[in-house]
Amino acid sequence: MENLGIKIIILTLFGLFLYREIIRSAALHSAQSASVKSKASFINLLIVGSVVVLFVYTGMQITFIETRDLRPYVPKHSNDIVTPFDKGSIELNGMVIKTNLAHKGELTALADRLTQGCNGNDGCEAQKLFDYVTHIPYRTDYTSRNALEVIRTNWGDCDDKTNLFASLLNERGIDYRFVYVRHHVFVVVHIDDTSEIPFLNARLRINGKDYYYAETTVDGSRIGEFNGQFPYSFEGIYDIKNDKEVDRREVSFRMG
Repeated sequence: MENLGIKIIILTLFGLFLYREIIRSAALHSAQSASVKSKASFINLLIVGSVVVLFVYTGMQITFIETRDLRPYVPKHSNDIVTPFDKGSIELNGMVIKTNLAHKGELTALADRLTQGCNGNDGCEAQKLFDYVTHIPYRTDYTSRNALEVIRTNWGDCDDKTNLFASLLNERGIDYRFVYVRHHVFVVVHIDDTSEIPFLNARLRINGKDYYYAETTVDGSRIGEFNGQFPYSFEGIYDIKNDKEVDRREVSFRMG
């Protein structure tokens, strides 16, 4: 349930149901003896108190979490609120972060068209997909937008464009990881053919494999170019495909 209106309706119906039960209980108790009424009132107090606590806790879960790559907060200009139970959300280093990738198959035609002529070379394919994403104009917003929406509107910020790039990589079966830093997110991508990678390149060594930096916000950039982010500034690294956080103790940074 990623739509705020649906959540408000559900919470409102729940509140009305609770109110109705309290009124019915009060009417029933008015006909009972004082001793029975006292006991029932105490039990009702416990029940209502528990429900209120649960209701407040649920409300906090809904509001005090994150919609993109920042620390937990509710953006001033956004009504796109997520919970840990929403589809596409991940838990990372104490944060709940919303991802918004396209479903597998939705961008197959586009990915195939962009990688024509690469003849299965993963380095060529990754760079072609990356070129397409980096050429999309950068424009910031307050929520994580779906990859298809980024294509339709032809603009996006770091998380929007990262969603699109990751979605395209999924279509070609190219391995990658999301890297979260404060106020930013980018991708590191694993490729076998590194012949087109810059000589002075930036990469992370994860589980014996090299993953090259891919900064989607810089028009015309190349995979492997350093974006100024060192591992000490990372808030977390996430493996979307296997739905798990990467142990940063097993990650090393390499340059060149």
